[in-house]
Amino acid sequence: MVNQGLYNAQFEHDSCGIGFVANIKSNKSHQIISDALTILENMEHRGACGCEINTGDGAGILIQTPHEFFFDECIKLGIHLPPYRKYGVGVLFFPKDIRLREECREIFNRSAETLGLEIMGYRRVPVNTDDIGLTALSVEPEMEQVFIACPDHINKPDDFERKLFVLRNYATQTISNTVRKDDIGFYVASLSYKTSIYKGQLTSLPLRYYLPDIRNK
Repeated sequence: MVNQGLYNAQFEHDSCGIGFVANIKSNKSHQIISDALTILENMEHRGACGCEINTGDGAGILIQTPHEFFFDECIKLGIHLPPYRKYGVGVLFFPKDIRLREECREIFNRSAETLGLEIMGYRRVPVNTDDIGLTALSVEPEMEQVFIACPDHINKPDDFERKLFVLRNYATQTISNTVRKDDIGFYVASLSYKTSIYKGQLTSLPLRYYLPDIRNK
């Protein structure tokens, strides 16, 4: 293969089901997300399908933290976000059972407090389940975002990122060893100041419509 533009054949290797879209000038736009979803929709082969055409082994998208979108959404909830890089966003999968869900939330809150982190609030992620298979719906979690303030004494973003990584592991292990398990359980899809992940037990085509957030960013 011939090197062209940013492509270098030296780094060529097989990879199944991954697409990447970026603006080389670091300009943010909704078009980047829309193009990424179009790539995903054209890789319907990227994962296994179940007995239903609208249940798969999972599809998702990782995006740069959409600060303006989160700022506007959090204002509606009475949460005032600090500037970008001064807070982290976690995408949490909670059990449907309200008692298990709140038990997981309490432990997550205590874990953050133990590590000296302040939780500013939670936001429920809106979903559209019209075209989702029954198998996927049977294990669909309650998806929420948690917003965590960067402590004043942490001045370097990478130090804050490491702190969030520690929280993710600590809370996950504590909840796994404490809360009764059901078919859904607790899972941290992402926890970062830089990126956020949206995903579900879907095939690639329904993702854009299942998660209105990624259509609106």
